[in-house]
Amino acid sequence: MAMPALDRLVLTIGLAIALLALAALVRRRPRLPPLPLAFPLVALGIQAVAILLPAALAGSNPLGIDLTRWLQTAAVLAALYALIRLMLWGCLQVPPALGWWPPVPKILRDLLLLLTAAAATVLVLRDYAGVNLVGLITTSAVLTAVVGLAAQETLKDLFAGITLQLDPPFREGDWIDLGEAKGTVVGLTLMNTHLMGLDRARVVVPNDTVSQAVLRRYKERDPVGNRFSLGLDYGLPPAQAQQLMLAVLQKHPRVLADPAPRIWVAEYGDSAIMYDLMVWHLDATDGSRYDVRSDLLAQIWYALQRAGHSVPYPVRELRPKRPDRGTPPIEPLDPAARAALLSEHNLFSSLDVSQREHLARESRCLRFGPGETVVREGNRGDTLFQIVFGSVEVLKSDGGSSSHRVASLGPGDVFGEMTLFTDAPRSASVRTVSETLLLEVERQDLQPLLEQDPVLLERIARMVQDRQAGLDQLMQQSSLPTEVSVLQRMRQLFGVLRGG
Repeated sequence: MAMPALDRLVLTIGLAIALLALAALVRRRPRLPPLPLAFPLVALGIQAVAILLPAALAGSNPLGIDLTRWLQTAAVLAALYALIRLMLWGCLQVPPALGWWPPVPKILRDLLLLLTAAAATVLVLRDYAGVNLVGLITTSAVLTAVVGLAAQETLKDLFAGITLQLDPPFREGDWIDLGEAKGTVVGLTLMNTHLMGLDRARVVVPNDTVSQAVLRRYKERDPVGNRFSLGLDYGLPPAQAQQLMLAVLQKHPRVLADPAPRIWVAEYGDSAIMYDLMVWHLDATDGSRYDVRSDLLAQIWYALQRAGHSVPYPVRELRPKRPDRGTPPIEPLDPAARAALLSEHNLFSSLDVSQREHLARESRCLRFGPGETVVREGNRGDTLFQIVFGSVEVLKSDGGSSSHRVASLGPGDVFGEMTLFTDAPRSASVRTVSETLLLEVERQDLQPLLEQDPVLLERIARMVQDRQAGLDQLMQQSSLPTEVSVLQRMRQLFGVLRGG
């Protein structure tokens, strides 16, 4: 016995309310995928129309067609589509979200939805509307040929998408290079592969094109090689050039130690020796490649300038290029200015005028670019630095692969004195924040002063001890060296005996 129209309408409304309540319940569980409401609500809407419209027409048929049969066919089709979608959600999306089994690829879910919906469409149209789609297509050679030719490219993309999913050469999150298109994979559908490039534009590539292309792929956390070239002056011997550039590459925080950076002599150019440089880092995107390459090229320029070299001009240049007025010269401080700078810090306050002038003459100025590591924690050294202009940050290792900032230093501040005076390893790393000019004082610059005035060693030892106590408190270290131990280490290092 058929259910009355009013009861069917009430049941339809009840199902809609139940679906909305279930969707609200699912939203409270962040682990679960959202409930697909589009198909079910549309199906219930069509069902309501199929219930109300025949009653509203009251037997009249202005269109001259069997409206009840076609409405029933549409309602059954929509209900089957909704049921298939809900079953796929409940069977293929919810269990992986709960950790019962690995996730099912979206492309397979879409393919299963397409096949089951197509089968349901053929059966419903045959049983309810009297339309035999299979017989219509198979008995018409012309129609079959037209459909086949029209769907040729679509089917190629479809089968290529299935192949890419069954034997996946990449996954979402990987970076791939297809030649004309490259970027991070953000989606793989039945027909297309979606990439995100450097300009944040979404690039849609047909799956058939992807399957036939020579593909370069990097996983999300795989090391990626970054290769670039640089020409240096013939006056800089290749061995020294490679050593200088390698030191810059190894200090960059994003350059991996394994695989180690590589440098090759590529060729002898018209005006420069050309070098090929290869470094490895973790992010394969174009933005990351450009960032690392830009940092390294800039830092190599500063390292060359500190060593008294530069990137050569082409031989066709007929007149020397004038430096920009805003660019500070390599040696912006004369000895008098350096002596004045040294006198501003209490570490050198015990020196008299002549001693400071001697130290100023022996010191030199070094310029660093932003992000360069001046000293590295744990390394040996025999120099201290005073900041002329710019700023640096002091980084302390946490015992693992990362470090945290413990202090920031600006003009006039001094760092590296414990290594110079006691030969202790660097207690922290120092990295420039902005373009920075440093005054460098070496151990051999102080040696003549301490030999002439042994008492000076004790005065400096007290100042170094006070400064070390402050640094240890800043870095929350538990034990502090005594003044006697610092003085003994300084005497042993410099070989100076206390005068009688």
